[in-house]
Amino acid sequence: MNPIVKSIINLGTQEFDQDYKIAVVRISNVIAFVFLMTGIIYTAISLYLAPQLIDVCIILIVGSMLILFLNYLQMVDFARFALTVVISLDVAIYHAYIVQPGEPLIFSIYLGQFVVAILPWIFIDIREKWLLIASLSFTFLVFISQSWTNNFLVSEMDSTLFRQSIFTIPTYAFSIGALLFSMYLLQNKNLVADEKSKKLLEDIQARNEEMERQHETLEKTLEDNKLANEAEEKRNWIAKGTSEIARLLRGDINDKFYQQLVSAVVNFMKINQAGIYTIEEDDDYKEKNLFIELKACYAYDRNKFLTKRIEIGQGLVGQCYLEKESIYLKEVPASYIHITSGLGEATPKSILIVPLIHDKQVEGIMEIASFNEFAPHQIEFAEKLSETLASYIAANRINLKTKNLLEQSQQQSEELRAQEEEMRQNMEEMQATQEEIHRKEKEYLDRIEELEKELAELKPA
Repeated sequence: MNPIVKSIINLGTQEFDQDYKIAVVRISNVIAFVFLMTGIIYTAISLYLAPQLIDVCIILIVGSMLILFLNYLQMVDFARFALTVVISLDVAIYHAYIVQPGEPLIFSIYLGQFVVAILPWIFIDIREKWLLIASLSFTFLVFISQSWTNNFLVSEMDSTLFRQSIFTIPTYAFSIGALLFSMYLLQNKNLVADEKSKKLLEDIQARNEEMERQHETLEKTLEDNKLANEAEEKRNWIAKGTSEIARLLRGDINDKFYQQLVSAVVNFMKINQAGIYTIEEDDDYKEKNLFIELKACYAYDRNKFLTKRIEIGQGLVGQCYLEKESIYLKEVPASYIHITSGLGEATPKSILIVPLIHDKQVEGIMEIASFNEFAPHQIEFAEKLSETLASYIAANRINLKTKNLLEQSQQQSEELRAQEEEMRQNMEEMQATQEEIHRKEKEYLDRIEELEKELAELKPA
């Protein structure tokens, strides 16, 4: 398209962002431009056929240019109403100048007036109802008043030429062409609107899909953050529990330690039952014989633990010692254990048995039970706690052995010192006895010597 024509068509569309408004303003520019060219053509024809009509043609030219200028000034609503006025009045005046009073209307020109009367449907949108009503009312008022206009505007002019085929055929062609062109503009406007609507729907669909993807991404991010927060909370829970129970792991193990330990585990994990076993050595056998001993329990059925000794490999606890791996039961036999409370007895729903392993050596067993299934982070906590307990029990066992060896050593040292003192006293007594013996022996020898002297004196000479 020629740049000048394109710029004329786009006059006054810069201030609008509504597609329909831009479309109808462009159509008004096209129609104004077409009638500008029509005015120029009819001016040339009138110079040859009817110079009296030149003024009417010039009015059409000036009026069309004024309408384009008004659109340029962005006075688009006023420009379109002016377009209605200028075109309809100009054609009516043109028709009135040709037809003399008493003569019938020229149908070819009257057809053109009808086309002009319906033009507002083309360049005014239905949403601009007041402008559309005003424009249509004016054009149809001019259209139906043509007979009165012919009698009012009188000029001395022979209309015979304009009733001949040399004029009527081009006029019919122009009117029908204008009508078809108007229908094309209307269809094109609808087509453009449909294409823009389709594109808008596609854009909306694309944006919706993008929003859905963003929503899914956001949901995934939120879910990831939620999982991360939950994982962090579980890690903090494990660290907190380990820290709280680690406060009990101070000094040597006494009679109250294991009971305090199982109570702390039950309270922190919000479970219903717990027990701690340690691996002990039977002193009644000459050879080393190990067994498992219950040190403390919480909420266990008392009848089950009248004897606190479990042999290696006996039951689940003994099996856990041999396998050195945790045992997790989600289906507990009714005859296994019962959880006792003031409200009665019930079979737990899940049991977790964890070996307390330090340096590949099982130092004990921890058994916990609950009316609910254990969550993964609870199992992780129990296993981490088992490592800490195993290290503490092993260290305490070593400390106890060291203490016992030290006491034995001190006892042996005291016994040795006592023996040395007794030996020293015995040596002193022996030395005193020897001295007494030497003294008495000397006395005996001296007495013998005296007796020998006396005996010698008693012998005769």
